[in-house]
Amino acid sequence: MRLFVVGSFVIACSVKVARLPQAGESLDGLAFLAEPGGKGFNLALAAHQLGVGVDGLFAVGTDVFSPMVRATFARVGFAEDMLVPHAGSTGAGVAFVDAAGENCLAVCLGANLALGAEDVRAVAARLERADLVAATFESPDASIRAAFALARQAGIPTLLNPSPMRPIDPAILADTAILVVNAVEAADLGLGTPDAIADATEATPGIAALLSGGLGLLIVTLGERGAVAFRPGLPPLRQPAFAVAAVDTVGAGDAFTAGLIAGLLAGEPLDAILRQAAACGALTTCQFGAFEAFPTAQVLAAFLRDADM
Repeated sequence: MRLFVVGSFVIACSVKVARLPQAGESLDGLAFLAEPGGKGFNLALAAHQLGVGVDGLFAVGTDVFSPMVRATFARVGFAEDMLVPHAGSTGAGVAFVDAAGENCLAVCLGANLALGAEDVRAVAARLERADLVAATFESPDASIRAAFALARQAGIPTLLNPSPMRPIDPAILADTAILVVNAVEAADLGLGTPDAIADATEATPGIAALLSGGLGLLIVTLGERGAVAFRPGLPPLRQPAFAVAAVDTVGAGDAFTAGLIAGLLAGEPLDAILRQAAACGALTTCQFGAFEAFPTAQVLAAFLRDADM
């Protein structure tokens, strides 16, 4: 099982607060954490934790954070040639996390925005050895477009998580086999309201249009309401959320997608894949920060065994 990620890397700073701030308000921070992050890196690391072989491309700046990024890749066992240096700052972000684990955040993508089609084409041989190619919208369209076009030519399935949301380039969408969005992103794409999607007995008009256009699988995550999968010609498949004491929801969506990818690459039935993905997302919320929170395959298996008892 091998995954290629068109990735992003961010120095992720999190501040735990009693409640999320209002405009112009200063709050006392209850805890602070700075760790490696970014949606692309989180996805790659979470999949790696589950036993998936990972390759990819991640842009790193030429600032004081560059050595930290390289040390992080060495620590987790990622090859250094996954890093592409670009002038400017390494990506960085700040999140506020409240007592219920909900968050708001801002990210400055920095060097991530410089990752280009030429960077992808330079490693085409590596990409073509993958079993699945994935990307999030913390990477520029040009790099995703190039990677997905190469994947399609090689017969490799592609997965897109268009977060943070922006309009999806039609060329990227045409080469996307699997689309993973949350409820807000689904509404932005015109796929339906959270209620309409959660209660759907068949694809909404927006979802039906996507599926008829060539998309093979659409997953909509709905937070505490679980997730729903839509496929051409089949009824929706639902997965309830696991009840856990959430501490921090940062990275939960990336963990869900990683669990989905691991299940798909293992050839498991979709119902089992969704259950695994939901468990990965739930487990990641159980501690402050994301880097140390992504479950291993062993932790995931034990959690699912306990859930069956």
